[in-house]
Amino acid sequence: MLETNQKATPVADPERMKRAKKATGVAAFGTFIEYYDFSVFGYVAATIAIVFFPSGDPLVNLMNTFLVFGTAFFVRPLGAIFFGRLGDKVGRRTSLIGSVILMSAAAGLTALLPTYAQIGIWAPILLGVLRMLQGFSAGGEIGGATSYIREWAPVERRNLYISFIPSVAVLGKGFAAGLAALAATLVPAAAMESWGWRIPFLIAIPLGILCLIMRLKIEDSPEFTHSAEKGETTKTPFSTLMRDHRSALAKVFGIALVQNVGTYIGTVFVAVYFSSILGFSKAQASTIVLIAVIAAAFLIPLAGQLGSRIGSKRLLVTAYIAYVVITVPSFMMMNVGSMSLAVFGLLLGMLPYALCQAGTYAAMPEFFPVEVRHTGVAFGHSVGAVLGGAGAPYVATWLIGATGDTMIPAYMLVIFGIIGVAVVLGTVRHTPKSTTHLYR
Repeated sequence: MLETNQKATPVADPERMKRAKKATGVAAFGTFIEYYDFSVFGYVAATIAIVFFPSGDPLVNLMNTFLVFGTAFFVRPLGAIFFGRLGDKVGRRTSLIGSVILMSAAAGLTALLPTYAQIGIWAPILLGVLRMLQGFSAGGEIGGATSYIREWAPVERRNLYISFIPSVAVLGKGFAAGLAALAATLVPAAAMESWGWRIPFLIAIPLGILCLIMRLKIEDSPEFTHSAEKGETTKTPFSTLMRDHRSALAKVFGIALVQNVGTYIGTVFVAVYFSSILGFSKAQASTIVLIAVIAAAFLIPLAGQLGSRIGSKRLLVTAYIAYVVITVPSFMMMNVGSMSLAVFGLLLGMLPYALCQAGTYAAMPEFFPVEVRHTGVAFGHSVGAVLGGAGAPYVATWLIGATGDTMIPAYMLVIFGIIGVAVVLGTVRHTPKSTTHLYR
């Protein structure tokens, strides 16, 4: 059944629907750009490891690269607080404009960085600084885009509309993987280490400009505008969140933790897993991931449609159980050494991933009222990303090196699937008296 509220907003009129679709499209396109910019680092990590961390041990190089990759996550909560305050106090539109400017600028500057051979230790330091700026921006994007679409979409279609956020985020990662695969195929290895790795980062500049133009033309969400006109916004959304909504925030953190482990193990770490652990070429690894994430991008809206029928809570439980059941067979196929089986195995793993993405993004904004929604979603998701996104690839790499067991990522996903079931079934409740949010 559809999880709605008896006092929920009625079905929108045609003009409202038209504006809601435009708002969804612009917000989603910006998320595509943001996640292209943010994820491209992971898809060229094997090359960056050589260029910025030239030691004798490839595994150490890779772990150092993932440490830099992880720095972006540790500043995401700070970005969530900053952009959350901007979005909850000034407007969702303002926050969305600011986040895409910062992300695109940081990605573009990464393309211009000198290498370790040119400036020594300053190269990885500057790489880390720019990576942290990307993380700061990413901390605000999800909270802003998800809240913005949730507040525009008709209630009976919220799950579907919001599912386009993770769908285009996956497409952004797929675009990054595709460019990495193309570069690895067309550019010789020596040239890839010299200048080829810069190309995906340079693409961020024109994409960012296009997105900025589009976001400058949108209007703020009607729910936020109505709240602002009535003087119901808060000047201190983070303080209000921590004082009045700690329980909801903790639940969003738990849900986001599982989602981020699934995301960064299943769509970013696997690119390096195939090339550096399983012995596939970089071009093969990028191609396998590209096929899988494109499939996932189309599966996620279908999962969102399912969520509109059964509710995001049930959708999340289904996703977590699917992780427990499907992940080990999926990784066993990847480990055979056949490219066709590797593709099929990763495609199989995209089923729980798609269900989890659609369920997570639809559920998160329903824990918070409008005055702290941007901050609540952004901060809860960002804290989950610190452990799930930054920690999972590094821990998986370290455990594989320590144990020699290439099935480690599968075991991690199974464990977090079990955690997800416990969090959702054990703590998430409905709020029948609320007119602004669904869960508590």
